[in-house]
Amino acid sequence: MKRFLLFLSFVVSHLSFSSVAAQSSPDADPNFYIYLCFGQSNMEGNAQPETVDKQNVDARFLMLATCDFSSPKRTTGEWYKATPPIVNPWGGLGMADYFGRTMVAALPTNVKVGVVDVAIGGIAIEGFMPDKIAGILAKAEAWQAERIRAYGSNPYQRLVDMGKKAQEVGIIKGVLLHQGCSNNGDPNWPNNVKKIYNNMLSDLGLSADSVPLFAGETLRQDQGGSCYAHNTQVNRLPEVIPTAHVISSLGCPGNGVDPWHFNNVGYRVMGKRYAYAALQTMGLETKVNPDYQMPDALRRFYAVREIDKINDLKIAAGYSRKITTYKGTFKDNHREDLIGETTFSSDDFQMSGNMILTTEDQNVIGIVTATYTDFMGTVWTQDITVATGTMRSIQGVEADDETLDMPVYTLLGVKVATGKEWNSLPGGLYILNGRIIRKP
Repeated sequence: MKRFLLFLSFVVSHLSFSSVAAQSSPDADPNFYIYLCFGQSNMEGNAQPETVDKQNVDARFLMLATCDFSSPKRTTGEWYKATPPIVNPWGGLGMADYFGRTMVAALPTNVKVGVVDVAIGGIAIEGFMPDKIAGILAKAEAWQAERIRAYGSNPYQRLVDMGKKAQEVGIIKGVLLHQGCSNNGDPNWPNNVKKIYNNMLSDLGLSADSVPLFAGETLRQDQGGSCYAHNTQVNRLPEVIPTAHVISSLGCPGNGVDPWHFNNVGYRVMGKRYAYAALQTMGLETKVNPDYQMPDALRRFYAVREIDKINDLKIAAGYSRKITTYKGTFKDNHREDLIGETTFSSDDFQMSGNMILTTEDQNVIGIVTATYTDFMGTVWTQDITVATGTMRSIQGVEADDETLDMPVYTLLGVKVATGKEWNSLPGGLYILNGRIIRKP
């Protein structure tokens, strides 16, 4: 009996030691935030880095090499400034690049950010399951097999091993995932992601509450994507993993060459959105730290130049209407759909996010205010005039002989034309001859 108790004590001590060993070292810097990243080619990075991508990398943004690089020369397990390619020698600009740049710009200046990234073009989610990878490697084409072998023929184990090394110097704060085209529409995908995520947490001694998962959507159909159906599965993740957050790919452009990959702008915007989600889970603002010295080239990417005007809206009483797009042009001339980062408020209507709700007896002209704050901290507001009533009271008419000389007003009562100038007015809602009318 005594011998059994001694054996049991040894087992418990050993298990306890293993759990502690997997966690961050007592000497780890609490101000070094580590993010594990994995996926397939969009995480690997498929765009050729441009000048702005190769330059302006802050010394506080670091990468841990998860395989050997020949050019630039990098050794597995060593830290480097995160100049692309940051995943492997075959990659380019990807999801983690502008994630890290945005994070270091927003966080206190004494905080460093490190990414530990394992990604392989064309890999299925099962490629990150140790019991499945041997079969995948056996059937892989030569180019993909070379990349799998670069990670010791076990991508998941390489990520965990490098995660443990990162815990020697920093604190793991989250996991970034971008994968799906090789499992397009697979209903088992969310549960497979859950299994991998839970294994990762267990192997590294982490808690889901402090290490959330951030998963990005694939390229959308309107941007030339062919795997857009998989976004249904991506958006199921929060149902399966309570600490999962979905990163929208709305408006992020494809490369125009193939139906799977984003272009440079798409990767930059997606990276920024990953960072916004990570900052929000920490209760932080999604804007630059005022003490951060932003390079001019990056400032042009983050700063809005102008936002498109939303035309006046009409809603039949008792119905609702969603504001589906809110686009802006940035100072580097790229465009983004800002709807996911814009707040809508109104004293005249009930709002549910970007949805305007009306009651059956509501017959008013009111205002909905859109407010967007860009990363540089500039606040943009726009008032949208909304008319609600019966469909009979909100109708489209053409100016006739009797109205040619009558003034035309906006719904705010500003005179903009006379009836004879009706055809030259932009589409929207106006007041003419005492009636709200719609100009197509």
